[in-house]
Amino acid sequence: MREAYYHEDDFCMIELLPLDNLQHCLTQMGEEEAFADAHRSGAGWTQMYVPEAPPSQMGALGLTMEQLRLALADALPPYDAVYTGYSTYRVECKNVLAFGGENTETLFAGLDDKGIVCDLWCSDAMPELLLLPLKEQLLLADWGAGFACPLSDGELFARYLQEYELD
Repeated sequence: MREAYYHEDDFCMIELLPLDNLQHCLTQMGEEEAFADAHRSGAGWTQMYVPEAPPSQMGALGLTMEQLRLALADALPPYDAVYTGYSTYRVECKNVLAFGGENTETLFAGLDDKGIVCDLWCSDAMPELLLLPLKEQLLLADWGAGFACPLSDGELFARYLQEYELD
């Protein structure tokens, strides 16, 4: 049985959102950077920044788990189970799917009770994101890198992959 795991701190750190959130993400990333600079203390920070939720949620696109499975079947087979946690604590995620191959990063999809994708994120930069259904309507937001781009901008996405895929 294939199992995928993500550390709880990695939830939606590299996420896919509806494209109309681009300006929101860029604004939040700029505010996050300024906040981090203002609250830096040695190897850490004195306070924690909590970004505002995006105005347009992933579920609004109506992407289904079946659409994901079909689009990713050849390149990113589904895992049988998904777990999250921290340290030695692990818990199974009943409402999360994961997709990944032997030598790929992992794509995670949180589902609502109707099987609609409400959260979509990956473990690291991955070219397979271009296989996603509705990719023309999706935005990649890498919160750790402070980077956001439409998946439809092939040139910008390729530069992102080149810079971050090898890290």
